[in-house]
Amino acid sequence: MSPRPQLGVGQYGNMTATEVGGVWVALARFRDLDGVTRRVKAQGASEPKAKAALRNKLDQRRKAGGVELDSESRVTELAERYWAAKQSDDLAANTLYNLRLAIDNHITPRIGSLRVREVTPQILESVVRDVTAKHGPGSAINLRSKLSGLFTAAVRWGCAPTNPVAFTPVPKQVRKPIRVLTVEDLLLMRAFAVEVLKPLSFEDRLKRANGDKTKMGGKNRGQTPLDVMHFLLATGCRAGEVPGLAWDDVHLDDPVPWVEIRQQVVRVKGAGLMLTATKERDVRRLRLPGFAVEMLRTRQATAKGPMVFPNERGGLLAPRNLATAWSKTFAGSPWEWVTQKTLRKTVATLVNAEHGSVLASQQLGHASDGVTRRHYIAQSLTPLDTGNALELFGT
Repeated sequence: MSPRPQLGVGQYGNMTATEVGGVWVALARFRDLDGVTRRVKAQGASEPKAKAALRNKLDQRRKAGGVELDSESRVTELAERYWAAKQSDDLAANTLYNLRLAIDNHITPRIGSLRVREVTPQILESVVRDVTAKHGPGSAINLRSKLSGLFTAAVRWGCAPTNPVAFTPVPKQVRKPIRVLTVEDLLLMRAFAVEVLKPLSFEDRLKRANGDKTKMGGKNRGQTPLDVMHFLLATGCRAGEVPGLAWDDVHLDDPVPWVEIRQQVVRVKGAGLMLTATKERDVRRLRLPGFAVEMLRTRQATAKGPMVFPNERGGLLAPRNLATAWSKTFAGSPWEWVTQKTLRKTVATLVNAEHGSVLASQQLGHASDGVTRRHYIAQSLTPLDTGNALELFGT
């Protein structure tokens, strides 16, 4: 007869229950933190109640010994412990929000009921493949990253011998050509925006309302989309950093006007809009070109609050609302495909052409120029000119 397999630390074996004098006694073997297996028992008025009492006693014994999870724990328990641990880390609010989404939308529904020991690379590969088919490779790569962090913690906490995610393939993502605007396109796009957003006369507004004064509205069209376009071209900052800009960060009267990019606006589930540190927690001080200085002076003259680009009530402007206003401005035009991120890529490409990718990455706030070169700098279409270096092959 083969020997009984040894329990893991903090694990217990099968429960048995017997009735003794009208009282049910549940019994199980439990391996304590010192490695010694001991019998533990609990009583109850019925068999289910006795086993429930024993299960609670064993859980408390495991936690008292510092073992909150083991290989028999459900993935849901692991995920919640991981979430609690991440709360104490110095993470951006948006990072925590995305982790919570991954737990609630994918991890718990798909593998939450499995025990940690039951999670195999094959199961995780199937989950990632399904997310790729339904939501695209970008979402699948993001989920795989979250799963890797989760099961790395499981290894650290003694719940799993290895990280099963390490044995799953990374979804392939087809890299599309980086599309940017030429200087000529930018000038035409700006002229279009100026025409679309120009203030309307009373007669024009009445005509647009079909002669009904009650439908004219109390305000004329705002210049914010055009101003945002100018600021993005001047700085190459992220879309969420635009509404996060405060007047305290704008220095127009210095000999060389500059702006400090240090925070962004994000929407956090359950908390609404919040000001947080920039995505890479970098603080960038950027020189402002003349057209941006002129735009900011105009806005400053009528500013009524601390933010440069506030909402209509003077509070934080939601990045999504800013993107919606942008889309409406250029809808139906040759620049309908252009997003705020397109201008960020355009800035990176222009800076790279003049000063190289390192300065371009610093302008955008990347930790290194690797990301900038792969995802933000458009490939030059100008043929490489090696001069006479290769002419010798023709001799």
